[in-house]
Amino acid sequence: MDAELVANAVPLAPDAVLRALADAVWSDGGDVFERPVVRLRIASGHVLEGRLIGLGSDRHEEVVLLGCPANGLPDEAVYIRVRDIAAAGVLHAQRYRDVLSGGALAVLPEGVPVTRLELRRRYAPTGDLPLRLDWDAMPDSAAATANLAGLLAALRQAVEAVQVDEPGRRAWAGVSAVRVEHRPGQRLTVARTPDGLLVAADLEAALPRRLADELDRALNAAL
Repeated sequence: MDAELVANAVPLAPDAVLRALADAVWSDGGDVFERPVVRLRIASGHVLEGRLIGLGSDRHEEVVLLGCPANGLPDEAVYIRVRDIAAAGVLHAQRYRDVLSGGALAVLPEGVPVTRLELRRRYAPTGDLPLRLDWDAMPDSAAATANLAGLLAALRQAVEAVQVDEPGRRAWAGVSAVRVEHRPGQRLTVARTPDGLLVAADLEAALPRRLADELDRALNAAL
């Protein structure tokens, strides 16, 4: 765990952390190798390690499904009753900073980080997406810049989806400006303004992992 996560981690019961991980990563599908690796200590003293594949109920018993081994393609499905779990460890915890901090920390970018200059070039205002950003007001940390990159990409995708039919194009025709703002402590919101839309979020904190879906719903609701 990095120092920032140590300072911001929230206390969670074993079952709560498993549910939080499940809610964050399951719905987007993805490769099995992207599933969280957890180490579960059973009340009997045994320790099981594997990728978190499933969490659900069977005949009033809540059950966790692990894919084992964790370091290769799982070839064994292990089912554990949640009430038997005494402790849960999350390996590679920095990948789940957003979950383990209760949303206070953004996920750190992987690979070559995008720069603000790249974003300014890539998302210069166009007729289809008339973006308005106060770049001087944007936080310049790596996590915030990565968040902004993801937000702008998802916003462009959502706008393109709106304009696939005539009703959507008519609704979008009334938007002459799309302002994107960093607002500390605010969850992602999309709201109408007199000349268009305001997209606001705390870019230093965690954004929804299913960001494109969230923006698509919010954009359609605002229009």
